[in-house]
Amino acid sequence: MTELEKDDLLADLDAEDWARVREGVEQAGSWLRFGQAGEQLKAEVAGRLLRLASHPKWEVRKAVAHAVLFLRHELFHAVIARIVEDENTWVREAARKTLRRRDGLARADSHSDNRGEEVLSLLSAVETRYGARAHRATLNIADRLNHRFVREAYHEIVRIISPVDASLLNLERQLAAVQMSTDVLDQVRRARERVVLVTDFLDNLRAFTAHSPAAFTAEALHSIVTEAVDLALGHLARPDQPIDVRQSVSRALKIDADRSRLLQALINIVANAIEACVQVGREAILTISAAAEGESHVRITIGDNGCGMSEEALRDCVMLYSSGKPGGMGFGLPLAKKIIEVDHRGTVSIDSRFGEGTVVTLVLPVEQAACEE
Repeated sequence: MTELEKDDLLADLDAEDWARVREGVEQAGSWLRFGQAGEQLKAEVAGRLLRLASHPKWEVRKAVAHAVLFLRHELFHAVIARIVEDENTWVREAARKTLRRRDGLARADSHSDNRGEEVLSLLSAVETRYGARAHRATLNIADRLNHRFVREAYHEIVRIISPVDASLLNLERQLAAVQMSTDVLDQVRRARERVVLVTDFLDNLRAFTAHSPAAFTAEALHSIVTEAVDLALGHLARPDQPIDVRQSVSRALKIDADRSRLLQALINIVANAIEACVQVGREAILTISAAAEGESHVRITIGDNGCGMSEEALRDCVMLYSSGKPGGMGFGLPLAKKIIEVDHRGTVSIDSRFGEGTVVTLVLPVEQAACEE
């Protein structure tokens, strides 16, 4: 996309003529859909779509309802909240359809095969022909089949590797008893470590594909964030490199959440931040804040001054099996994204500068009942 094209798009979105604005919104939606908008342009478009969600012409508001489907930005919820209860039936239905399709998009985004567009097209075809209930049923069936496959594969593989692990442990003890050479013992220990890696991989995969519905309860956000930080620090922090944690989360903030899942998501994100900090020589600083985002959402921001990510690493960091850490299996951020976007119907945004640090922003609904049809 050229600079001239970007300027033309923004000019269309800022135009006085409503027909030109609508065309600009449709063009923005197309660019968002096919990944032609960089982060800076995406932020500028998001701000304009938020403003246009209150446009006096219903035709523009309807175009906004369609365009925001592929808006992977923290302002998505603010935009959709303005139009999901619009006075115009066409706008209202378009916004609700976008919310249903967004659920499928979040699931498709969680995989690394770049087939999200294909999955979304299939789901849209089902909804067009058979209705919204069929759309939800299709998602439900797909989730169940996926989980069933992983569960059965998990048990079969564990059934095979468990005796291998036991045999290696027994062999290690016998070799140590006869004072076998260190090289041989090291080979056996490395073999056991590989078995542990396989087991960890399977555990993560099973957690990632878990189908059970989230169990929501009213939770104090301060309590969940504090527990996540304590657990992550206890597991990863090094005595020789203390981390300055600056936490600002109001004790008054409460949200509907599946506590154990949201805790897991926050632990994964905080753990990534800690690991990024320990890789740099300067004083490590971890900043965590949370605040109300209007009346219906809360915003959680987790920032670090660690090693940061390149543009390529930033693009791939939430894709399954993609990891920038030696020995990493690429489940941490993808699982966190799934928990936030699929289970809790929120959004995850990541901004990173190589050599400077990373900021992860989560936007979550206060009430999950408000997200239901």
